Amino acid sequence: MEDKKELNVIICGVLKNGGKYLDNSISLAIQLGNKCNKYKIVIYENNSSDSTKSILMKYKNDPNFRVIMEDIDNDTIKRDSKIWANTKVTGSDHPCRIEQISNARNKLVSEFEKDIFNDYNLVVMIDLDTNQFLIDGILNSLELVNEKPDQVIYANSLSYYDYYALRSSHSKFNLFGPELVGEHFWYNMNKIPLSLHPINNQLFSVYSAFNGIGVYHKNIFKRHRYNAMLTEDVKKVYNDFIDKYPNIYEYYKDIIQTDCSKSSGGIKDDNSMFYWKNNSGYDKPVICEHVSFNFSLINDGYKLYINPKMLYWRSN
Repeated sequence: MEDKKELNVIICGVLKNGGKYLDNSISLAIQLGNKCNKYKIVIYENNSSDSTKSILMKYKNDPNFRVIMEDIDNDTIKRDSKIWANTKVTGSDHPCRIEQISNARNKLVSEFEKDIFNDYNLVVMIDLDTNQFLIDGILNSLELVNEKPDQVIYANSLSYYDYYALRSSHSKFNLFGPELVGEHFWYNMNKIPLSLHPINNQLFSVYSAFNGIGVYHKNIFKRHRYNAMLTEDVKKVYNDFIDKYPNIYEYYKDIIQTDCSKSSGGIKDDNSMFYWKNNSGYDKPVICEHVSFNFSLINDGYKLYINPKMLYWRSN
């Protein structure tokens, strides 16, 4: 391991009703921090109804922690939401979960962009509702990003699960998301599983991923934020795929250019002929917040990878 004095790390995460595994995940985060030169754990929580808030209260005065807890009323959420349930189609009446998570992640970023964090150079974004992640794998990724700040590295699993955030050419089913291929994505997303052996030393190149952990150089967040809405960065990367992967595009072409029968409506782009679909039960095209974030990084010249060694176990 390279000199730990170079690893000044912000370990951060968002959660709601994650109390079941929270004590354990915080303990692991502290163990990770103690292997670095210095660390700060930043956690954002809102509207939990389980033990999450009481657990987080134990760390409110710990100098290595910054804990932000909020309760946001339904009227405020509805007023501020840009995406809502497609009530006419689903009969549901609720905000978009992806938009709420995106907002929460951006609150984390706004916090660790404050001057008190100027001495920190690396960020580990981690889902804290888990019972296990591999510390040595995260340290390996931190070393790699510290050496090459234009790299972003995401987690692996013994059984990979986060296909929603994955955009990869390893499978024709994982290059285009539900915002373009609608229900076809959900039916086929894990049809050709992503399987990376954890003893593999080679990073696996992707266009987007997360799978529970992301390791970043902190400078990334000066220019980039999370978003659940359709953005110009998303449009550009998908348009680039047409030329780069013509066979995959031909496979999907008719689906991409037409409305989704289950979630009608969306945005038709007359230039690309893309039909950006209302999807996942919502009234607008919804983009996984990691996808929009990662596509903006790609357009800014960053390289994205999965580190087979950085294992994360999804909670049940």
